[in-house]
Amino acid sequence: MSPFNLTRRPIVLVVEDDQDDAALIQAVFSYGAPHASVHVTGSSEEAMDYLRGEWPFSDRLRYPLPEVIILDIGLPGMDGIGFLRWLSGRTDRWSDTPVVVFTRSSDKTTTHLAFAFGAREVKVKPSDFNELVEVVQRVLTRWKTDIA
Repeated sequence: MSPFNLTRRPIVLVVEDDQDDAALIQAVFSYGAPHASVHVTGSSEEAMDYLRGEWPFSDRLRYPLPEVIILDIGLPGMDGIGFLRWLSGRTDRWSDTPVVVFTRSSDKTTTHLAFAFGAREVKVKPSDFNELVEVVQRVLTRWKTDIA
């Protein structure tokens, strides 16, 4: 039985450049929420294209709008804070999608900036699979109670 107890298919956008971390997050969803639709982008710029529906993400059946965004702060190019700043200035229907920041740093300045630009939560990335399952479950339950 899924620890997420999902009644419908949540759509999650993971913005993560580290392939190992992205694979771990995907594995968590495969284990705990096998019906979740998880889409991974490797940069802020790619996530922006995804949200705007720009090529190669123009097919909304294949790349639906997310209900939750899991965002890494330490991204190449535009970092996660830059992405949050960009998102906070948008008025599109997806601009209020809950964003949960996963970071390896416990730096208070980064946390403050993330919240200032609209992050709903900031979590230190757990490296343990079971701990990550618990964190993801809490995130989905807290920010999208209708999908968790």
